[in-house]
Amino acid sequence: MGPELRIYLLIIASVMAGALLGAVLIRNGWKRAFAAFGAGHVLAALGLYLALQGQPQMDGVMYAIMLSVFVLPATLGLALGGGLGWWLRRRAARQGNSHL
Repeated sequence: MGPELRIYLLIIASVMAGALLGAVLIRNGWKRAFAAFGAGHVLAALGLYLALQGQPQMDGVMYAIMLSVFVLPATLGLALGGGLGWWLRRRAARQGNSHL
């Protein structure tokens, strides 16, 4: 596997990790913890974006990489996983499976 594919694997892993975390938090009813993780992701993305804006073109490459490879995909995964966890919990409540 070449280095070109590794970057895509890192992005996919970030999305999957965020989705798993979001689904587990919402499905277990930990809405405050989900909100805290979501706020942390948004603040990290905002901080990296602002740090990127203050740098000359080549000096901001590391900030751009961190933002586009780790923070934004993990934030997207957290939102998708939270939506999936909410849907699964709601579906289980409709069917009377209160233990799920």
